[in-house]
Amino acid sequence: MFDELKKVMTGRRSIRKYLDREIPRPVLEEVIETALWAPSGMNRQDWEIVVVSGKKRDDLAHLVAKTKKHVVPLLEKLFPEKIIKISLQVFENFGGAPTVLLVYVPREIPRVDPDMSEMELYHAEFKRFNRILSASALVQNILLAAHAKGLGTCWMTGPKYVEKEINQLLGMEDKELVAIIPIGYPSQSPPAPPRKPNVVKWLSE
Repeated sequence: MFDELKKVMTGRRSIRKYLDREIPRPVLEEVIETALWAPSGMNRQDWEIVVVSGKKRDDLAHLVAKTKKHVVPLLEKLFPEKIIKISLQVFENFGGAPTVLLVYVPREIPRVDPDMSEMELYHAEFKRFNRILSASALVQNILLAAHAKGLGTCWMTGPKYVEKEINQLLGMEDKELVAIIPIGYPSQSPPAPPRKPNVVKWLSE
């Protein structure tokens, strides 16, 4: 069992180009239903998934394309031009993915003050912190379940720059967008990026 799980986890890649091929509804439903077994803070399962395709997906793609102007300056600080060009493919019509999943949590803006103690700050941010962590576990489950079913995905947070417009398009009131996930059959097989070394610290005394 571990070897199978390891294969899925290490084989998954962020896919930014997709085949012109629809996902059968039962396959997509199985991916989502499996992903919903993600752990959540206090088991509140305080999340919502919006599945978008067809014309609404095209309208969404138009909005997301507008975020490139915000994302490019950030990418330029981290990557060479070739990698940036590859990364931006998914911002152009979702790389051709036929379906897009959006993960939401209830919106709650914490009131914080620079004079707060660490404990006060934690209490103020607790609900939002808890919900976003839980939703992130759900997103990871979606990515892994999709890969196990032969589908590709890409975890996108750049569209947060136009979240207000996205929410208006989809009728999502009082909700916070956590991530957008294009999903479809991959048209590429990217190489594995190296893992950063020295990120684990072992303590025994």
